[in-house]
Amino acid sequence: MLNKGVVRQFLAATAGSLSIMNVGIILGWTSPIMEELLGPNSPIPMTVDESSWFVSVIDWGLILGSLPFGVIADRWGRKPSLQIIGPMALATWVALLFIDTFLGLLIVRFAQGLLAAGAYTVLPVYAGEIAGPKIRGALGTMFQIMMYVGILFVYAAGMYLDYRQLTYAMMVGPVLFCALFAAIPESPHFYVMKNKLPEAKKALVWLRGDETGRSVDDEMDSVVECICKEMRNASFTELFTDWVSLKALIIVQGLSVFRVMAGVTALISYASITFAEMHVDVHANKLSLVFACSVLFSALPSTVLADRLGRRPLMIISCLWCFVFDTAIFAYFYADRCTEYDVTEYGWLCVLAVGGLSVAHTIGLGSLLSTINCELFPSNTRSIANAVNTITLTIVSFLALKIYPVLADGGGMYRNYLISSLFSLCSIVCCVLWLPETKGKTFAAIQAQLRKTDDLV
Repeated sequence: MLNKGVVRQFLAATAGSLSIMNVGIILGWTSPIMEELLGPNSPIPMTVDESSWFVSVIDWGLILGSLPFGVIADRWGRKPSLQIIGPMALATWVALLFIDTFLGLLIVRFAQGLLAAGAYTVLPVYAGEIAGPKIRGALGTMFQIMMYVGILFVYAAGMYLDYRQLTYAMMVGPVLFCALFAAIPESPHFYVMKNKLPEAKKALVWLRGDETGRSVDDEMDSVVECICKEMRNASFTELFTDWVSLKALIIVQGLSVFRVMAGVTALISYASITFAEMHVDVHANKLSLVFACSVLFSALPSTVLADRLGRRPLMIISCLWCFVFDTAIFAYFYADRCTEYDVTEYGWLCVLAVGGLSVAHTIGLGSLLSTINCELFPSNTRSIANAVNTITLTIVSFLALKIYPVLADGGGMYRNYLISSLFSLCSIVCCVLWLPETKGKTFAAIQAQLRKTDDLV
């Protein structure tokens, strides 16, 4: 029989992760409509170069929204910071029904970037703080799983709906999030930070499934002691002046770069144009749907493996296989465009390599980054550190999404995967040398571990 507390924690994490599902919908929405937008009957005509701005302008919203959401999460709470995402998302989809200019489209995409910043910045903190140490890794993977659910939803709907119909369908996500997340409690850690101890214990009792409250007393005392110690030096500058926090920040920023540059981030937005170059007699949008399925279902094992195998081994395995598959995809596109070999009959091997890349990326780089980011920082810098991480992810994503179609134009798709393979190779080295193991440890134990050693291993 499942423990009531575990069930409630998964329910809370799933409801909160509906915010990131809406981000997945926003990110994936560009792929199925790209062919229509670039076609002769486009509702909003644009060039190939303009299409790259259409895809990547969302990142400017992410950059500008991350730090404000980090501050709001520490001042007003994790839950209110997430709740405003639902109405914002619904408003952007409604606005798209009335916009018929490229500039208007860019403005709405920028606004969607702002709300995505909230989900990226606040959700990992919320999920990490409501979770017990033994299932924190599993709950952390819900972040990526629900994002892929959103992407799969929009890819599937995009096979049958045009631009306007698809926009209507996207409104389901915000409505569902607003309805379900309203019943979920605030993070107990936030209540303790604000010295609201009765509210903190009430939230902890609900999350642990103990209606009497007796079994959560020890955990409550541990949380209070840990946060009181951390809040004595509460300062934004501690993130950069404390050597242990700074090293943790460098590790997480490095993982963020490797996560984006492994290639899957660009594939999500440009799946249709990538598959179109693989000489496979299947429509690119159908292959995009299969790709989204592989990404989603490969995230499910990481829910179990993160708390059994551990963060560090899983990340090393992920980076290693990303390197293998990125190299294979590079080899196919290079042979197709730069040699005399006829590789058209091997297109399915490239499709399989893309599927392998999505699996390899998802089991580690894709699913564990938010968990690791939450675990390596104390309560007083956790939200700000996550905001800084979101900005790093965003800047790198913007550059990757901007250059992907430019490099791919004229048969240069292989250049994208040469770059990805080199970054994946570097990620293996960095994880082996510097990534610590945090499996099954409380936040207090992790901080104690990090401060006992100078090399974070």
